[in-house]
Amino acid sequence: MTQSHSSVPTSSAEDYSFNAFARQPFYQAENSRLVDLIGLQTGNRVIDLACGPGEITRKVLDKVRGNGAWILGVDLSPETLEEARRQFTDVTDAEVSFENARAEDLSEIISEPVDAVVFCNAIHLVDNKPDVLAGIRGALKPGGMFAFNSTFYSGSIVEGTEPFYRRWMMRSLRLLKSEHGLSPVKNKVMARQQLTPDEYKTLLTDAGFSIRDERVIPIEVPIEGWLSICSFSDFVEGALPGVQIETASEVLRATIRETFRDMELSFVPRNWLEFVAVRD
Repeated sequence: MTQSHSSVPTSSAEDYSFNAFARQPFYQAENSRLVDLIGLQTGNRVIDLACGPGEITRKVLDKVRGNGAWILGVDLSPETLEEARRQFTDVTDAEVSFENARAEDLSEIISEPVDAVVFCNAIHLVDNKPDVLAGIRGALKPGGMFAFNSTFYSGSIVEGTEPFYRRWMMRSLRLLKSEHGLSPVKNKVMARQQLTPDEYKTLLTDAGFSIRDERVIPIEVPIEGWLSICSFSDFVEGALPGVQIETASEVLRATIRETFRDMELSFVPRNWLEFVAVRD
């Protein structure tokens, strides 16, 4: 979910939100594919988990709008939720609302079970995944769909692109040390604790889901995508843990430009993992 970073001293939390990345064309296309894969129908009730500014909510709305359609966007960032609410004030053919809540508490904030839960590129940020999956299952009807994707899992790095990551990170560490006299700490944050597809399968089946679809999709990520993810707090803290967010973001953005230029790259592919599971 989009996180609020109240500890940032000189910039607003929203400066380091997921919003810029969420609006990238390749990211929009990937999430459109995931929403299509669910098979939503007119009048469905859907939860958009980690909804951010409402980009995925809009895609869901286009599938379900009509008699009985109901969508709840859930996120941890009050600022982002306010932005999302502004996007849907004119909707008349569906009930669309937003709530600041945790995934574990979904079944407690809805009045009746839903047809589907969508969780786009954020499950890797969740610490206690079994509890989150239990909350999602509790919010779904029997036979309801749970769809999620992630590009932060064990297997997301496309074979042959390892030199890009090594060069980028080495440049970042050198610049951080030479210009700022800093080094990252060694602990890993949640975004760096990456599971394998098989580990996700086990989590799903243990939580009472059956796997309907599993896919790995290679996506060509241009420099604009990398620059925007370098302005997202959770990614920055994972790449350079312990470094002040402004400094770490500045370093990562500078070195990604250098790396793309020196390696003469127009994009770097990244694997996206997609799951659609059915509540047993």
